[in-house]
Amino acid sequence: MNFYTILAIFVISTLVVFTVNLTSAQVDPLVDIVFLQTGELNTSENQFHISNEMSIREFFNGNIIRVSGQTIEGFPYITYSKISDDKIDTHGMIFISSQFVDLTFVEKDSEKESVVEKQDNLSIIVKYSQRVYSKESVSISIKIFDPIKNKLNDFYQNYGMISNTQIQVTVMDNNIEIFSGEGTTNENGLFEIGFINPVDKVNTYAVTINAENENSMSTKILQIFNLGTSPKDRSD
Repeated sequence: MNFYTILAIFVISTLVVFTVNLTSAQVDPLVDIVFLQTGELNTSENQFHISNEMSIREFFNGNIIRVSGQTIEGFPYITYSKISDDKIDTHGMIFISSQFVDLTFVEKDSEKESVVEKQDNLSIIVKYSQRVYSKESVSISIKIFDPIKNKLNDFYQNYGMISNTQIQVTVMDNNIEIFSGEGTTNENGLFEIGFINPVDKVNTYAVTINAENENSMSTKILQIFNLGTSPKDRSD
C-alpha cells in the first residue's frame, strides 16, 4: 500500500466523528444498503467494485452506518448511511489520483423499483503492469465479458467474451495525459495496448478504460505505480 493510499485512509476515517454506540441497526446493511448488494460504487463518471476489505460500524443506536474499505481497483472509500423512517440516505467519497471524489448513490424505494436501462453492463477485466520503472514498457490487456457469464471476473475464462467492443485507454499523471490509445476487441473479447513509461519521478498514474458497443457503455479506472528510475540506471 503506497503513501497516498495510507494518507487517504487516515484522512477519510477522520472526516466525520461520532460517539460510538454499537447496537443492532434498524436495517440489515447487507440487505438494505444498495451498494453492498450490488458490489458497486459510482462517481458521476466512473464505476468501482467493492472488495472484502471493508469495515461496517454502527453509531447513534444504529441510525448511522459507516462503511469503509478499499475497492478491487485499489482505491480507499468511506460512506455514511442515515436511516430514518425506513429510508436510507447514503453519502460518501473515494480517493482517486490524490484527490477526494464524491460518490453517487441511488438507494432503493420501498414502494417502487427503478427501471435500469442496460447501458452499463460490460465487465471490463484487465491484466496489466501494476508497477514499472521509467523507460520500461507498460502493457495493458483488456477483456470484455458478459458479467452474468463471468461472475468471478476471471480474465482467463474462455466463454462469455464480447467481441467488436470499442476500447479507449487514457493514462493520466496528475491531470496531465501521458498516453492514450484505442481499438476494438477481437473474437476472444481481447484488446491489448502498451506504451513506454516516460516519467522518472515516483508517482501514480490513473488509467481510465472506456468500453462501448451498440448496446452498452462501461468504464473502469486502475492505478499504475511509477517506481521512478530503475536501480540499475542510477549513478548514486
